[in-house]
Amino acid sequence: METNVEKNSGTATEKPSLFGVITSPSVQFERIRERPAVWGPLFIVAVIIIVGAVLQSLGTDYSEILKSTDPQGLTAEQMETVGTITKFGAMAGAIFGGIAALFIAPLIYWLCVKISGGVTTYKKMLSLGLFVSLISSFGLLINGIVVFTTNANPLYSVTSLAGIIQSDGVLASVLNNFEIFSVWSFVLLAIGLHKTGGISKKAGWISAIVLFGILVAFSFFSGLINSMAGA
Repeated sequence: METNVEKNSGTATEKPSLFGVITSPSVQFERIRERPAVWGPLFIVAVIIIVGAVLQSLGTDYSEILKSTDPQGLTAEQMETVGTITKFGAMAGAIFGGIAALFIAPLIYWLCVKISGGVTTYKKMLSLGLFVSLISSFGLLINGIVVFTTNANPLYSVTSLAGIIQSDGVLASVLNNFEIFSVWSFVLLAIGLHKTGGISKKAGWISAIVLFGILVAFSFFSGLINSMAGA
C-alpha cells in the first residue's frame, strides 16, 4: 500500500500497510494505534471474502450432499433444484456472515482490552480486526480455489488438520479449527491486542487463547449436536 506520512506533535506517523502485516505485524499494529486505517483494508478484505465464498459455493455439489441425508422422496430434478437454491443461499450467507463478522469481532476485541485494563477505541479495534482478517480471508480464498478446482471435501478446510487427518463427526469439527491461516490470525491478534490495545503481552495472549478456545468449544458442541441429529 502507498505510504503516507502525517505530522503529529512533531513526529512522523506512517500509515499502516495492510500487506505489511504479513512481514512486519508489530510495526503495523503500532502504527494502527496512532493512525488506524479502515476503508482501504475493508475493501480489500471484503473482496477476498466474497471471491473465496463464491468459489467455495460454486465448487460444492449440494445435490450430492443432500443425497447423503434423508431426501424425503424428492425426485432427481427436485433434488437438483433444492441443491441450486442451497448453493446460492449458502453463498449469500457466507458473504453476509463474513463481512458482518468484520464489524462484530472488533467489539469483542474492545471488550478484551477493557477487561485487561487497556484504553482503546472501536475504530482502532476495527482496523486491527481488518488487518488480522486479511490472513484468515487468505485461508478462505485458498480453500475456495481448491474446492472449485478439485474434488476436495468442501465441508472441511484443506489447510486444517481435518483436511489431513481422516476423521468425521465431532472430531472433524474440532480439527477444522486448527487451520493454518486461522491459527496465524489468532497469533497476530495476540500481538495486536498488545501493540494496538496497549495491554500486556500476557493479557494479549490470554485473550487470544480464550477466544480460540471458545471457537473450538462451539465447534465441539455443534459437531456433537449434528452427530446426535444424524444418529
